[in-house]
Amino acid sequence: MTGFNSKEGIRPYHNSMGGALITALLLVAFSTIMGATILFATSTDLQISGNFRRAMATFYAAEAGIAETAVRLGGSSLSNPGYLGDPSPILQANWSAYVLSLPEWKPQYDTEYSEVFTNYFPLSGNSTNTAVRPNSVQSILPYWTKIRHKTEYDAERAGHSSLTPHYQDGDGISATHSINNRGSLVFFGFASESELVPTSFTSVNPTPYSPIEIIISQGQAEGATSLIQVEVAHPSGPPLLAAVYAKNQVVFAGGTTAVEGFDNCGILAAGRPPVQLGPAGALAGTATFTGNPPTPQVGSEFLDLVKALESLKGGAQVISADLVGVNLGAPGHPALLYAESLAGGFPSRLAVQNLYGYGILLVAGNLSISAPFHWEGLIIVSGQVTFDGGIGSSVIQGALLAEQVQILNGEVKMTLDTCPIAASLRVLPVKTLSWQQLL
Repeated sequence: MTGFNSKEGIRPYHNSMGGALITALLLVAFSTIMGATILFATSTDLQISGNFRRAMATFYAAEAGIAETAVRLGGSSLSNPGYLGDPSPILQANWSAYVLSLPEWKPQYDTEYSEVFTNYFPLSGNSTNTAVRPNSVQSILPYWTKIRHKTEYDAERAGHSSLTPHYQDGDGISATHSINNRGSLVFFGFASESELVPTSFTSVNPTPYSPIEIIISQGQAEGATSLIQVEVAHPSGPPLLAAVYAKNQVVFAGGTTAVEGFDNCGILAAGRPPVQLGPAGALAGTATFTGNPPTPQVGSEFLDLVKALESLKGGAQVISADLVGVNLGAPGHPALLYAESLAGGFPSRLAVQNLYGYGILLVAGNLSISAPFHWEGLIIVSGQVTFDGGIGSSVIQGALLAEQVQILNGEVKMTLDTCPIAASLRVLPVKTLSWQQLL
């Protein structure tokens, strides 16, 4: 009992009871803090998860808008029911068009909406409709997109200057521009006859190439938005160096042949030589030549014909057999044909005869042509092209590019013509040149 009554004995008793109480209180406090922390963390995680889900939903909706708009830029009003390209025969610097998937869209949703633009909402049969109406091919994914031609004003807003050029300025005007004076359209293709790599450019003269298109797409979900901008263009094809380009050789072994390098369309006003050969190319035999210069030329560089085939064959109809007695393509609805020996029923040579075609013919292998044959547009062959006679004449009005060309017999006429080439390139699927997420 002495221990309890003494001061020294009482102190241990109180210390033991107080320590247990403090420990218990600390455990309660710790548990409360941990519970609150777990609750807060769970709430934060859920919020983060929800934000991520909404961000991804809006991003994919915006990407879907880009995809639909890009697809609807391919083809023409005759071949694509949903076509929404510039309907004017003379391209308009202030052209713009919208794709809407939801009916409640308002102009103020587009922070750059301006009455300066045409602001079309294309509908089937009415490409110049200006009434706000849903015109998407679907109504499940919520997005709207706007498309317009790229102009010098757009390039200047993105940082173009004489010190940091974004394109080759070929229109001779160096003054800055405004929304009311947007300057020239910016095209994608070959700025001059010496160019071998496509680039962005402006020109004071007509060009067979298409303008760059700017697509802005906004996806929406649960109050969140994503904004994406891309620049796209139709493929430019290979450079048009002559009516006939042969990497290795051209042989005129028989028959009568005329090759004309002056552009029948008039876009390439200065004309081209009738024949251009690769650096190690050779020409044998005689033919009638016209052009600028009027004789066949030997170039300083090779054209990669396989690469040219690969760049154009997207969306092409694959040829599985020889083409005899058929009509393929027409003005306003060009054909895009791709023949590959492994994919077709011919070993390594595609034979064509009694054929009328308009568009682009791509052959990974060799091509044998027998009259009658008439093609308007572009023909690219990775191997040899052989004209082996037939009944009547063989005509190419456009351009022919091949590893080598051999004319054995018959009447052959080849004329440079950029009109069917440009019309055929303009309906090909667009390709993305740049991509950026704005929001």
